[in-house]
Amino acid sequence: MYMNKVSSATASVLCHLLRRVTDPAFPLDHDLLKSADWKKVRKLAAVQGVQSIIFDAVSELPADLRPSQAFMMPWIRYVVGQEQIYTRHSAAIADLSAFYESHGIRMMLLKGWGLSLNYPHPKHRPCGDVDVWLYGEYEKGDALLESELDIHPLMSSHHTIFFYKDVEVENHITFIETDCHKADGSEEILLKYADDAPVSVPSVKGNPILLPSADMNAYFLLRHSTAHFATEFITLRHLLDWAFFVNKHHSQINWDELYANAEKANMHIFLDCQNAICVNELGFSSEHFPVRKSRPELEKRIFNDIISPEFNEDAPDMRQNFLKYCYVKTKRNFANKWKYDITYKESFYSILFRFAWNRIKSPYSFADIMDKNKI
Repeated sequence: MYMNKVSSATASVLCHLLRRVTDPAFPLDHDLLKSADWKKVRKLAAVQGVQSIIFDAVSELPADLRPSQAFMMPWIRYVVGQEQIYTRHSAAIADLSAFYESHGIRMMLLKGWGLSLNYPHPKHRPCGDVDVWLYGEYEKGDALLESELDIHPLMSSHHTIFFYKDVEVENHITFIETDCHKADGSEEILLKYADDAPVSVPSVKGNPILLPSADMNAYFLLRHSTAHFATEFITLRHLLDWAFFVNKHHSQINWDELYANAEKANMHIFLDCQNAICVNELGFSSEHFPVRKSRPELEKRIFNDIISPEFNEDAPDMRQNFLKYCYVKTKRNFANKWKYDITYKESFYSILFRFAWNRIKSPYSFADIMDKNKI
């Protein structure tokens, strides 16, 4: 779902609250908070994926600056619900790790739950699906799910999908979508990093969970963010994932190597801007977030696009209105050309061609779509 244009006052309140999350000693802006439209602030926080995260800052405001108790109660119930979802995800991750390990398969956890461990309150980072990497044994892992747990994974683009105790899991065949970016080289870099010693952390049930090394995570998060940024948009939650990860692991990241690999894939400009935004907008230390070249205007444009994307038109379901789907997607791609130029090595038109070709090869074939729409 695309975001409607956001008022500067609402965005200012949300960003101020995020500064209080990243730095509780950050001075309160009494005038700004007293004039806050809390309904709009919470709505924007929900769209940005930070509703539970800023709740921590809101709940610690002085009484005269906080929203009313009546307004806070549904928010509290939402946060409690998110914490319960997080607990279910933790249990599912522990179960799956133990299940695969019992059959001699290692499971590395990507993104999501592992990144939450960098947050001040891990349970307040929203949970989506669970992404796992079985060190190339995805077929064996899926076969075991079918034979022993009666779970039947479905094939997607670069992973299979299944549900375990109502938790959606993506079993990665590759780390990233490789069909659209043949010349990118990111998959090879990530495979090399995967051979490095991963980080092991205990799960809620005491089973060790494997996480990527700091160098692998840095590159993977950068590629993941740039892909979302170019093709659609990213939210403040994506930015915070990077910010809290780097803030905790900056000394373990080989920055020279990261910048060298990022430049090969044409992500170095975005990397600079993302680090600068973490410092200038979120208040993190410049010592932890290196910037090789400052680009103030581009940094501002990227941050504004995170808050309120320049292109915010929704595409319909392609099976319901294929022609409009193609029209909106094409408009969005051309509107986002400036994003592709700072995130991908290949030419913009080459990427568009591959996207279109892969869409035609998708599970919903062109013929099926045309038939359903009776065109």
